[in-house]
Amino acid sequence: MSQSSADFAASPQPPLTCPRCKNTGARKVSGQLAVCRSCSPFMRRVYQFCWACRREWTGQAGSGVCPRPDCALRAALLSSEVIRNQSRSVNGCPFFRACPGCKALLTHTGLGCPNIVCPQCGKSFCFRCLKERCDGIFIVRRQLGLFRLLNRMSEIPSLDECTIVDNSQTLQD
Repeated sequence: MSQSSADFAASPQPPLTCPRCKNTGARKVSGQLAVCRSCSPFMRRVYQFCWACRREWTGQAGSGVCPRPDCALRAALLSSEVIRNQSRSVNGCPFFRACPGCKALLTHTGLGCPNIVCPQCGKSFCFRCLKERCDGIFIVRRQLGLFRLLNRMSEIPSLDECTIVDNSQTLQD
């Protein structure tokens, strides 16, 4: 094992944040099962939750595997990974999105405008704000009989019209 691998393996895990009280200090028990030290005394029972999908634990405590069928989807949507490329229309967006139509897990190529079409159900939506159609970030101008797509961020006067939506706002328990 290399020195950098040993350092990585020995480094402590970041503290977990409880989805109920939002305090750090929760700890993993086994697998995806976590316990909140703050909520447990308040609730007069051990408050358990899945650290991946951030919902209250409904399965058997010993299994360590979240029993909810959509746990992996929620975990991907709640991940903190975002697209980091200043020259792309989807810069700062979460890496994954759920289609507003069929809930398929999607990502953006990073090329072109933020409007995409779900390959699963055909629903069209903006990857930034999740609206059905959004023209707030890119402007099409007619020049010399041809349409030109402005893709330099400095040329986009209406950037504020299309606000990036956090995936946690779109999830329902």
